[in-house]
Amino acid sequence: SGAVGAELASLRSIAVEFGATTQFSATEAAQGINELAKAGVATADIMGGGLKGALDLAAAGQIGVADAAEATASALNQFGLEGGKAGHVADLLSNAANAAQGSVGDMSAALGQAGVAANAAGLNIDETTTLLALFTKAGMTGSDAGTSLKTMLQRLNPTSAEAANLMDELGLRAYDSQGNFVGLAEYAGMLQDGLVSMMSDEQW
Repeated sequence: SGAVGAELASLRSIAVEFGATTQFSATEAAQGINELAKAGVATADIMGGGLKGALDLAAAGQIGVADAAEATASALNQFGLEGGKAGHVADLLSNAANAAQGSVGDMSAALGQAGVAANAAGLNIDETTTLLALFTKAGMTGSDAGTSLKTMLQRLNPTSAEAANLMDELGLRAYDSQGNFVGLAEYAGMLQDGLVSMMSDEQW
């Protein structure tokens, strides 16, 4: 982490504190600190909620603290969030895993594949984990779900003249005049309306 002096003493103290007040040992808490720091989470953010979020996720998902810290830090970095949001990230991952088949580890793997593309498309982490949970309910878990979502998002912009023409026919516009993503709910509505206008009742 690059922490020295008072900062290092504070990190040591918080590891001991969580070792005494949670189901995890001080050594496990220190491992969590190490993983968060390796992922670039600042010392202040580790102490301001990052470590607590990682420990909460480890407890909820019954996974190792180091794995939980790595998953938390990865999610924070993918969406440009501060360490203080770690608790929220932990809640999202554990709730999404509880809402669908698969484990917290599966949801972390899915987010690891899709997070960067989702953030680039204009989705926030709440929307992304909700979508991944829906993919999981449809039978795609772990990195398969993440890869599928990433591919879908990458194809919001047509990559061929044929695709562009078809999207024009369907009235699909992924971005508004300011270049902001319209949101998947609105985009899905456009797709549904476009398909209804182009297809017969039998085809629909």
